[in-house]
Amino acid sequence: MAGVLGDELDAGRLVGRDSLITQVSAEALTGPLPYFRRHVSVPRRPWLIELHGRAGSGTSAVARKVAEVIGGERGQPVHQLPYTGDDPRSLLLLLAARVGVPPKDLMETVWEQRDISWLSGVCQEALARRPAVVVVDGLPPGAGGLPLLRAVDDALATTESLILATSRADASSYPGHPSVWEVPPLPPHHSADLLGLPDTVAEPLHRACRGLPVLLRVARGLLHDGRWEGPVPGTPEELFRQVQNSLAADAKAMLSAFTVLDLAELPDAMARALPVPDANGALQELLMRGVLHHPRPGYWRLPSVLAELARRGRPLWRAASLRRLERAVLREIPSAPLEPSVLLAERMVISGASQARGHIDPIARALVRRNDLARLLLLAQATDVALPLAALARQTGHVDLAHHIVDSIDEPAVTRSESAVLARETGQLGRADWSLFTLEPEGPRDENARLRAAVSLDQGRVRGAAGLIRSAVEHHQITGDESGEAWAAYEYGRLRLVVGDPRGAEVHLRTARRLFGLGGELRGVAWADTGLAWALLLGGDPSRAVPALQRAVTGHRRAHDPRGEGWALLRYALALAEEGSADSADHSLNRALDRFEDVDDALGAAWTRHHLALQDSSGEVSMPALWDVAHDFQAIGCTGGLAWTRLEIGRRTAQPSLVAQARGLFVGTENEAGEHWADFTAAVIERDGAARVRALKELSRFHPPALIPRTPTAHIPRAARYTVPERLPDGSGSVENPRPEDRCRVLLTLLDEVYEGGTARITVGVEPGTAHPWAFVGPEDTPLLSVSATPLGDAELRPEHAVTVWPSLAGAAREGGGSEFRITPHRAGPLGLRFTVEDRRSGVVLQQVETEVQVLTPALVPSTRGEG
Repeated sequence: MAGVLGDELDAGRLVGRDSLITQVSAEALTGPLPYFRRHVSVPRRPWLIELHGRAGSGTSAVARKVAEVIGGERGQPVHQLPYTGDDPRSLLLLLAARVGVPPKDLMETVWEQRDISWLSGVCQEALARRPAVVVVDGLPPGAGGLPLLRAVDDALATTESLILATSRADASSYPGHPSVWEVPPLPPHHSADLLGLPDTVAEPLHRACRGLPVLLRVARGLLHDGRWEGPVPGTPEELFRQVQNSLAADAKAMLSAFTVLDLAELPDAMARALPVPDANGALQELLMRGVLHHPRPGYWRLPSVLAELARRGRPLWRAASLRRLERAVLREIPSAPLEPSVLLAERMVISGASQARGHIDPIARALVRRNDLARLLLLAQATDVALPLAALARQTGHVDLAHHIVDSIDEPAVTRSESAVLARETGQLGRADWSLFTLEPEGPRDENARLRAAVSLDQGRVRGAAGLIRSAVEHHQITGDESGEAWAAYEYGRLRLVVGDPRGAEVHLRTARRLFGLGGELRGVAWADTGLAWALLLGGDPSRAVPALQRAVTGHRRAHDPRGEGWALLRYALALAEEGSADSADHSLNRALDRFEDVDDALGAAWTRHHLALQDSSGEVSMPALWDVAHDFQAIGCTGGLAWTRLEIGRRTAQPSLVAQARGLFVGTENEAGEHWADFTAAVIERDGAARVRALKELSRFHPPALIPRTPTAHIPRAARYTVPERLPDGSGSVENPRPEDRCRVLLTLLDEVYEGGTARITVGVEPGTAHPWAFVGPEDTPLLSVSATPLGDAELRPEHAVTVWPSLAGAAREGGGSEFRITPHRAGPLGLRFTVEDRRSGVVLQQVETEVQVLTPALVPSTRGEG
């Protein structure tokens, strides 16, 4: 027999349905209603078509094909809405998620419980902007489906959209129902075509399957191994029993699992996570036998008629084991589409499952990461998700609502962490500091370490941030929090930007961007893109930074992240200023200020006002504005911003006392370069040439030559306040462009072939460049370093703890200065490894490197034994 079951779907053709699909599509595309809408003054209604037929007649497949044809002709997207219950509100929330209703349009339903007409209205607005073909699949027959159909009908009213509804019986009693079509069983000759048999041979199977395509595909699956032997089944029950008997044990277990789970569709990742030994083989066997279908790429479907037949047997899993199946598929939340997880968790809550809360929390957090308010509201219909709603409100700029929700939760221990994040993102750094002080870690690992580092960097304090971020990475890796690990990588990239190392920042920001992308976290991707574009500016390339930051602004907007849009606009304006476009920079600064004021971000607003004062197009600087900015920085607890603003005021008013105050603030934040800028300003004010030269000499140890003033004025370049730079290794040159001889290299040497299940050795050494300070001292004077290793895949690394290395020149690094790790991979293919080098004494992360090795299967490992 040629091909396997489902070939007719793969080829884009449903056997025996061409005429029906053509007629239905033609009526929708050329019928009188669209013309009637344009020329008659009556309320416009969506074109609504119903397809109905017996279970197994392939009504859903026909609807999908008709929708594909109409959507293609009209240039409209197709949205599938499966039947998930009798609540019209749930159906409309699914529609809102499908058509992309932005969170800001749905936020009102969080403030107060709105009626369903309001939800229909926001869906209608989205569909007016982008009409679509909406398939409402599996409506209850008769009057039971009318409320659902009415809800979708109202949501599509006055738009150029189309509804395709499927059910098992005619629901044409719905008012204004324009078009009803029956999907009948196949006639004998089409059944023979589907089976690939002569008409006379196919006739008994046609009768047994009642001409229903779903059952005929199952019969075709039985024919896959050869001609039919034995008596032909006389009923669908006998046919399916024979199919079940022909299945391997794993395929039977998989079929039973699909039957017990009873979901309309299951994503591929979830299906492969079911507790079946050979899940992949079982899925392929059920697909070949015609039991499972691929309704769309990446999804599996057990048709309802087959599920009903399977339930009449003896499922391997009873109700008590349903929880085991639910736990198995919900473990795949990070990689699987979220909607099935939401529907499954909602069902668990309604059924009273004791483990429901443990699954709801990670699902809710995943929805928050994606700013997916529609599906979070769907989950909120079944259970309390107040804290995730507060987090999503905060991320989308609805700060008042976030405060309202947090204040309404009468459990301070639960809300402290969210309160700290809320304080930080509204720029209240002092309040965030205090909130974090009350959240002292209870054990060796601090789950708020990343937030502490972020607040420290916001304040202009670099010291200690690296250790906090390293602690955060370890915490997220141990807890399996991939999103947290991505944000920790982002914060480390931001740290490298703050200290003036854009090349080092790029490595971590690209890692963060990759992890965000894998998790579908568009907000994180936009922040990483903003950091990468800012790295271009710090690297001295404003011509590339300007378009990159412009794209980052768009990325934040698409991710519904107005606060991120504000910060990207601020950096975009600074890049324009560096490029020489002062008027455009001024306009963008004002746009950034509007965003910050919209989301109550006092820190972003203060920095924007600081730069607006410096950007005055008249050449005059408003001193009252600078004094107001200084007050703002002091009120919110941003020491770094206050120091720079006081220094600007001091140099413009020639008041040494203000310059001295600024210097004291720089000392407090350990910004050594800032101290020397204060010394330089004081020297110019006091006309002390020798002190000015000394200050410039010190500044040359932190900044590239282009940033060092060449005139006797006290002008401070705007770029000086972008960073809290580290002292350069040799006291001159630029950290942005270090010479190869100034660098230290991490040397990785693979000593063995790497193969699945085996153990290979890899050595790690640190080699300073010939001009690096460590190259001129003996081993006893070089700092002790520690190196830890992390597998980025399914593998074990020994030792698990960090090992000690010391910097050695080329020969010594290979002979004894390095240390050895042993790697045992459990899967063939590419395997990533991450090595982190720290100063043992201070715990400061000096460098992170990633490499990739190719893991071979044992059969591919070259043999070292002689032949014969």
